[in-house]
Amino acid sequence: MSDYDLRKYIRYPAEPNELVTVYYLDEKNKKTGQRLGIGENESFQGCCVVFVGEVNFKKGQEVLCQCGTLPKVKARVVWIKKLENEITKMGISFL
Repeated sequence: MSDYDLRKYIRYPAEPNELVTVYYLDEKNKKTGQRLGIGENESFQGCCVVFVGEVNFKKGQEVLCQCGTLPKVKARVVWIKKLENEITKMGISFL
């Protein structure tokens, strides 16, 4: 059974050029930061974001996520997949 078959909610394509902001706490410096990415798809439970540049997120890390004009929500990084050099796709689950 693939991961696709395990999904509980239908995925919808994000709006064209929808920006997703991920706010995080840097454990080393104890400072907050943010990364901006492009939304690929969304569901009731989470979203998929594509980032260009270096990504330092870790699986299981708790963050705040803001998709488009929606309010910030608590979320957790579920998976990270490096597509190419400097291009990374990340799955986020809303808490």
